[in-house]
Amino acid sequence: MGLLRPLALWAAATVVYGSLCALFQEDLKKRLAYSTVSQVSYIALGAGILGPLATLGGTVHLVHQGLMKGTLFFCAGNLAEELGIHSIRRLAGVGRRMPLTMGAFTLAAFGMIGVPPLAGFVSKWFLGTGAAAAGEPWVIAVLAASTALNAAYFLPLVYAVWFRDPVTPGSPAAKHGKRETAWMLLLPPLLTALLALLSGLFAAASWSPLGWSRLIVQREYLP
Repeated sequence: MGLLRPLALWAAATVVYGSLCALFQEDLKKRLAYSTVSQVSYIALGAGILGPLATLGGTVHLVHQGLMKGTLFFCAGNLAEELGIHSIRRLAGVGRRMPLTMGAFTLAAFGMIGVPPLAGFVSKWFLGTGAAAAGEPWVIAVLAASTALNAAYFLPLVYAVWFRDPVTPGSPAAKHGKRETAWMLLLPPLLTALLALLSGLFAAASWSPLGWSRLIVQREYLP
């Protein structure tokens, strides 16, 4: 029907647009929400290119994006529940108060940027190499621009969390004894962050999201 090229172009524009919107959000969850708009567009971009490797990258990003962004939203929820933090201006020094939560947040943020060997790197690698193989090298420029924007709106948060002094002296009292939050709130982000790391480290394994996606895609494209 001649719709694939318009789909790919519209998805590419949305990748960049969502990242630009995220860059200017002061509310943490709004920043993550606009980031999701951008990341979901990776999936549509892979479908629009319609090459085996690009399709594989878009398909596997269904899972990878869910793991990484789920981790980030879990962590944002813990910050809101435990410390009442919603604004990114209040993130300074919070890693000292909630090291496990913010460790998971940092891991997921690096994954969204595409730092190897995390899951986000695997998705972008297959999208980029698939685009080149399909004769659509302009997609690589879109991925590079999105990666730079991802870094621009995530790295300042990571820096503030670990290296800046708290906005107000002292740390709020813990509600759960020596633990940073309730274990039922802490376990989900730790688990999804671990899965995002393992999905990248063992991307070639049959049990990984990439392994599952390859089985799906190879029915149509791969020998």
